[in-house]
Amino acid sequence: MPLKDCTGFVGRKLLIQDLPNQREVRNAVFIPPGSGPEWGLFDPSGRTVPEAMIYTGAGALHTPLCVRAAQSIPECPVVSEAFDYVFAGNLDKSSCGHFLINSFSRFWSLPPYRRTGLRVAFSSPHSITELMQEDYFRSIVTALGLTEQNFLRVLAPVRFPRITVASAAFEELSLVHSVFADLAHHVGRQLLPEGGQAQPGRVLFFSQETLKTGNVRVENEAALTALLRERGIGIIHPHQMTFREQLKLWASNPLVIAYNDACLHMSAFFPQRRVITLAHGPDIWVNQCLIDMVNGNDARYFYDSAGLERMGAGHGFHMNYRIPDPERLAAELVEFALG
Repeated sequence: MPLKDCTGFVGRKLLIQDLPNQREVRNAVFIPPGSGPEWGLFDPSGRTVPEAMIYTGAGALHTPLCVRAAQSIPECPVVSEAFDYVFAGNLDKSSCGHFLINSFSRFWSLPPYRRTGLRVAFSSPHSITELMQEDYFRSIVTALGLTEQNFLRVLAPVRFPRITVASAAFEELSLVHSVFADLAHHVGRQLLPEGGQAQPGRVLFFSQETLKTGNVRVENEAALTALLRERGIGIIHPHQMTFREQLKLWASNPLVIAYNDACLHMSAFFPQRRVITLAHGPDIWVNQCLIDMVNGNDARYFYDSAGLERMGAGHGFHMNYRIPDPERLAAELVEFALG
């Protein structure tokens, strides 16, 4: 049977029950990306506030993406002391999946009191009005009780007399804290309090065949989806769905099959979802594994041991693959999912 369980993992699968670190920093200076040779949130000594740092696990675990100390702190204006500030870092609107990992995972520490005196300090190439035009961003921050007025966009170095900084509850390819799932479930309940009509017998394949650009693509995926559709598996294009439509789909708890992609991270909004992730080789990149762990998902990770053909970069993607035998792969997926 060429469809086999993955034999290895790219990254580390660490689930932490304790809360991430959080601290209140005084006289911190936020230097946003693009406004100088160094960027980050720095204490008066010039050292980066540890909780404000972001890391990647690509190449090596726990690799910082910003400097650990600034050679000099510029003179800069001081924000008003009329508000309570929390640090959100750089907000990227490229996709919901990336937002969940890199930005949303800091919001676990938002205070529970009324929001009128709260300001979320962030940097971004985009204004808060532009960010709010993204369906998923507007839905999530609204569920957290935030409006445009609660955000402070930092475009140039600025000093905060006092700011609360919480470590991210998700570190790419490395670790996740249990509070990440608590936060995601809270948002899911706020946005879909009625839940969803359970459809435990439904099997869906999440297809990327309509994507024009991205990281990885299986270029003849359409041949696979046509065969799966003939055999009774529903074909879904999540990138064409609204955020709420995706929430409703996950709330119904179907069995979801897909090549490893950030669209599967949406399972985090409801606990114990059912997911089959197809890797592009015997080793799977672990971000989805971390989501599955913290969410208690019923998860399996498979790869085609016959081997996907590597076609190289091009057509808007960093890597293209080709399924050598879509008929056989479709038959095995159907046998596993429906048999």
